[in-house]
Amino acid sequence: MCSISRKMAAEFIGTFGLIFFGGGAAAMGYPLIDVALANGLAIMIAAYVFGDISGGVVNPAVTLGGAIAGKIGWKDAGLYMVAQVGGGIAAGYVLLVVLGGSTGHLGATTINTSLVSVSGGFILEALGTFFLTTTALYTAMSGRTGNAAPLAIGFTLVMAVTFMGPLTGASLNPARTLGPAVAGVYFPHIWVYLVATPVGGLIAGLLYNFMQEHKAVS
Repeated sequence: MCSISRKMAAEFIGTFGLIFFGGGAAAMGYPLIDVALANGLAIMIAAYVFGDISGGVVNPAVTLGGAIAGKIGWKDAGLYMVAQVGGGIAAGYVLLVVLGGSTGHLGATTINTSLVSVSGGFILEALGTFFLTTTALYTAMSGRTGNAAPLAIGFTLVMAVTFMGPLTGASLNPARTLGPAVAGVYFPHIWVYLVATPVGGLIAGLLYNFMQEHKAVS
């Protein structure tokens, strides 16, 4: 099996786990802190398990930020995204089978318009993804914090879900949104997530480059 195949398999499995456990916890209507921990622990474990293979990125928006920052090659980034979206959709369909129907819309992320506007939801998803991508760039992708990097990434997601969960579902990840949405045929506000999250990753990658250039000049 070639190197890129191993990387794609790692990203597929890691993303599957994130959507299966994170989305599953949301679908079951568990308390917010439980949902936040399920998501944070899933991404942390993916980073620990697959960090030396693909990085355990498990997020197309973070992958985009990593490619812009020069931490992931563009060819690999494109293939990662294919594997990540595939893993998310596969997890959505497994949830559909396991839960015996579209329980809780399979944990699909939607904007709670009784608490926040659609534009507000867009801003939240972009900001959340920005901070998640920034954390990944300055820890795991830069090799600065060693074995603590997955903890930082996982707790960043826990923080985001704890605050944003009741407002937008705290996707911060196109694959997290697409998996349950496709399997459950449930698409309200989906464009927000598919646009806002890459925007957050894009800005994080650009800002990382700016900060690194500034540091090099200094």
